[in-house]
Amino acid sequence: MLCVYLIVVGLGGIGRNLVEIATEDKNDVVVIDENEKRCRAIAEHHDVLTIVGDATQRSILEEANAQRANALIATTSDDADNFMMALTAKELGTRDVIAVVNQEEHVEMFKKANVSMLENPDMTVARQLYLSAKRPGIKDFITIGGGKAEIFEVVVAENSRAAMKKLSELGIKKAIVVAIERNSDVILPAGDTVFEVGDHVTVFAKTKEVELVSSIFTHT
Repeated sequence: MLCVYLIVVGLGGIGRNLVEIATEDKNDVVVIDENEKRCRAIAEHHDVLTIVGDATQRSILEEANAQRANALIATTSDDADNFMMALTAKELGTRDVIAVVNQEEHVEMFKKANVSMLENPDMTVARQLYLSAKRPGIKDFITIGGGKAEIFEVVVAENSRAAMKKLSELGIKKAIVVAIERNSDVILPAGDTVFEVGDHVTVFAKTKEVELVSSIFTHT
């Protein structure tokens, strides 16, 4: 198993869970947080090196040996801090730099700096809940391409346009029907595949087309 040297900055919920996962996988982990109490608590439960300090300061990252780290992951709630420490780590030679982005308007800044990023889970969950409420016919979905497209699952309703119709008869031009799950089997649909009531259908479409395409399977 490949062991990596990982620096985790911030011991909020994301950081603590990340430390747990990384140490369970037998990686070398250094944790940086300004809160001494948090550092002591994490060290009591996991085999990590802790540094109490401000990771936006170059000297703290040097103390953490950022120059030889496989990755630094910045998980604080302050985008400016995450951005600064990511840039400094890149300058020091950290191989991969990843940051949590808390405010959507800051995404472009991280992209331009070529910093890998993950949207704050609170924001992601909120968006997922909103879309689930807005589109109750869609049972599951993931967004890709920065939200420009989605892969989603719908269940064929009894009185929908798709029920007992061939794929070729539905005239779906702005989406791709990827798969059909039926009675624990997975079907890769062709033009002559007939949709049955209760089929779980996985579809790929641009986000702006999702409601229209999903209505073929869920509405009369």
